[in-house]
Amino acid sequence: MNKLSAPLLIAGCVGLSGCSSSDNNAPATPQPIVDLRVDVNRDGLISLDDPTDDEGEEAWSAERGAVFLPNVDDDAQACPHGPDLKGLSDDALAGCRDSANDVVDGPEDEADLARLIVKPWAAAPDAAAGRVWVAAAAAEQVRLFRRTAEGWQLLSYVPVEGGAPSWYLDLTVADLRTGVELGLEGRDFVRSTTGWSGLVDVHLDVETAGSGIVSDLVQLRVAPLLLSHHLQATEQAFASRVFGFDNSAFHGSYDPVVEAAQIPGGLVDNGQFDHWTQDWMEIGYATVPAPDGQQRRLDVFMRSANVERPGQPANALREAGREVYMSYHGMNSAGYTPPVAPGHSQSMDSLNSYGNTETIPPHTHNGTTYPLGRILRGSTPSFFPNPAVDDFFAAQRVQPTVFIDTSWLLVGHVDETVSFLKSNSPLGFVVLVNDPALAKKMLEDLVSQGQGDTMMFTGKAWINFDTNGTIPAQISVSGALADTDVMAESKRAEVEVDAQLDVLRTEVGIGDADLIPAPFLHMSSYGVSVAYQPGTVNGQVLGDTVFASPRPHGPKVGGVDPFETQLTEALSKHGITVHFVEDWDMLHRLSGEVHCGTNTKRTPLPGVFWWEAGL
Repeated sequence: MNKLSAPLLIAGCVGLSGCSSSDNNAPATPQPIVDLRVDVNRDGLISLDDPTDDEGEEAWSAERGAVFLPNVDDDAQACPHGPDLKGLSDDALAGCRDSANDVVDGPEDEADLARLIVKPWAAAPDAAAGRVWVAAAAAEQVRLFRRTAEGWQLLSYVPVEGGAPSWYLDLTVADLRTGVELGLEGRDFVRSTTGWSGLVDVHLDVETAGSGIVSDLVQLRVAPLLLSHHLQATEQAFASRVFGFDNSAFHGSYDPVVEAAQIPGGLVDNGQFDHWTQDWMEIGYATVPAPDGQQRRLDVFMRSANVERPGQPANALREAGREVYMSYHGMNSAGYTPPVAPGHSQSMDSLNSYGNTETIPPHTHNGTTYPLGRILRGSTPSFFPNPAVDDFFAAQRVQPTVFIDTSWLLVGHVDETVSFLKSNSPLGFVVLVNDPALAKKMLEDLVSQGQGDTMMFTGKAWINFDTNGTIPAQISVSGALADTDVMAESKRAEVEVDAQLDVLRTEVGIGDADLIPAPFLHMSSYGVSVAYQPGTVNGQVLGDTVFASPRPHGPKVGGVDPFETQLTEALSKHGITVHFVEDWDMLHRLSGEVHCGTNTKRTPLPGVFWWEAGL
């Protein structure tokens, strides 16, 4: 058979009741068993006798409907890794995955298939025959395999007469009598709000001489890509150890914090020339139901949409992002490249770094609950990230994006001004937020106490990019207050941060009690704003009680830095211990902080399932 005939469904013959022959004298036909089973009740199993694995199977909802993973990992380690990536194009890297071939690559790859079972009809008459087929709307997004004695066999994929191609399997009477097990493979996540919806309809049609065609339909949904939030436990921490650069001060203070946080997977050093580990990858995940209320998880290391070489379309993306394929693309772990629309202005490219992609923890506001939180990104109508990436996040549907204005910042990332930490407050978390006005007041208070000559930034230096040399950074408290640029830029930052908070008040419902000030001043650079003092908000949450903050290098009074004291005391009220990390040379003077240079992989919250959101 070269072409699949369009299935003909006889009116009144859809469902399990079947149809009777029009010949009143014909012998009675056995009641047909036409039942395609999937994990409708989401218990991680398929039962042939449990009615909850059959009820409501034809329309996916919050309560019912099977789900499947996009098979974008590399369980067989068939894709190039390490140095073998050299010379491969961006598209070649993105396209190398289990779902790119026509076979099932071993037991782990087999576990990524969503199972479908044609329930046995032992009494099927000799003339009975059937067909399983996938509706054409989703046929290009999946593959369908059949389990045989020799292994998994890919089904045929041919055009429906007069229409689009579809996967199909013709069933013999022997198949109907014994039953058939099928495996549905997802080829990708939903990539756009204007394309495939993520739903897949799989049909079973059975025909006998006496009953006509009887059909069953199941609808499945592909799992979305989810981003983690700070209320999830940290499994692993990541930081770059930059070649040819003195990383000792940073790692000498950061690595012990990871150890103190007792992170199960410890610290992974990315051997990178690009130490902005937060920016060139975002670590998310996808899940499907597993037995005993658990979830089967696929970790996803997403490459940034930064375009470093716009004139080289085959290798335009940020070079450091190749690390997600070099080191993390393997069994149950995928390197992944989101859609990237061409022509996005290079003047906005920094917004495509993932320091500009954070997740507001779960909350309820205005009657709507967001059990997986919401994505937070910096964007305005005139200064925005690559629109294809925003559309990709929107297409996942379960973590709607909140946008704030970061156009006034040099780097333009949301992690420069806000962070979210777990709390026993009614909201469940607090917002650590930049407070330039408090920083100024703290310095003014020191002057009134006779400490105006006390030095800040002792022993530190700025980089002179004109000479590739350095400029001493040390300055007195009074000197900092007398710097008209710093004072003007800090006042501007105060207004801009308040505008960001107004968005969070409206969108999330945060109140003043949910805010914790992180005082630091700003300075201007290229006409926009950047942290003058190390931005203590831009730290890393390593656990419910552990926060790795940039060391502020404030003025020491009696051997004590009041900026360290302020943050330590403010977070201790929420049970959080602050560990200060030396990031001046490696990060701060290059316009970044601890969060920019690190990353984390986190464990999904137990009992929180995306499919219950009903989207």
